[in-house]
Amino acid sequence: MESRGHTRCVDLNLRLVRYFVTVAEERHFGRAATRLFIAQPSLSVQIRRLEQELGTPLLIRSTRQVELTGAGERFLVAARRLLAAAADAEAAVADAEVLRLASILDGLDTVPLILRTLRRRDPLLEVVHGINGMPRQVAEVRAGRLDVAVGLIRDVPADLEMELVRLDPVRVVLRADNPLARGSAVAVADLGDATWVFGNTEHTPDWIDFVLGFLAEAGLRPRPSPSAQTPLSAMLEQVREGDGVAAWPESCPAPGPDLVVRPLVRPSPVYPWYVLWHRDRLTRGVQAFRAAARGAAGEHGWMAALPPAPPRRLPSPATASPTVPGPVSVDLH
Repeated sequence: MESRGHTRCVDLNLRLVRYFVTVAEERHFGRAATRLFIAQPSLSVQIRRLEQELGTPLLIRSTRQVELTGAGERFLVAARRLLAAAADAEAAVADAEVLRLASILDGLDTVPLILRTLRRRDPLLEVVHGINGMPRQVAEVRAGRLDVAVGLIRDVPADLEMELVRLDPVRVVLRADNPLARGSAVAVADLGDATWVFGNTEHTPDWIDFVLGFLAEAGLRPRPSPSAQTPLSAMLEQVREGDGVAAWPESCPAPGPDLVVRPLVRPSPVYPWYVLWHRDRLTRGVQAFRAAARGAAGEHGWMAALPPAPPRRLPSPATASPTVPGPVSVDLH
């Protein structure tokens, strides 16, 4: 406060300021003490402490009511602004929510495109983005260490909710000199003699189950190697060096030199991307991510394919197990 040409620096206690504003509004120590849930004598002591810190009386006390001094009137205006600013500061901290999520693999564009939309819509939302396979993502969401999981899981725990956000046509990547690359599309059954390259069975088991499902639909039953590499670059190198083939969704990047991508037919598989979250933790960040996923889906035409059967919902202990859905595919030919 400013007094006689010099400034005093006072470290105000917001609790004391709040006490003063309440007394000033009630003009009565008893009613103010009731509002604040403290004893009247204690309130009186706290107000005197504030006056001592400020170096000036704020109240004129009488047996029947309380009046404000001139300094008290001026301080009341400033005190209300101070409390409002403190409330805004608390709200800013409360709104500084962190959204935690992961991508299945580095290089897939589904999560990055959703995050691009999210940043346009909610630039202040902090995002922590890592890399985890779907089994780990789901476990982390259930444990409260991630807010959302993004991908396909065959068996959905009962405590998770999910929303379909992308239908991702799956193609095949193969060497440009492979005879099957000459056509505009490849029938899955024609790949019976090919060496299939899969991701790591521990990191991406649901993806591998998905691929084995549509291959089985065409009568093919290759065996994934448990030691296979997960990074997309390593998979492409195996295709390039070993004259192999790999399932390659549209969400994957261009494969690079000496390799080509062709649509699959009979069946034409579609990989469904789901956003999953814990049913008891539908936070503002989760809601913003879901809205951004819908926005990205509309912008990029992600839902143009036919919808697949949903994943199996794991029952609660008292619920019977539902039917397991078949492989997801769309026969376009």
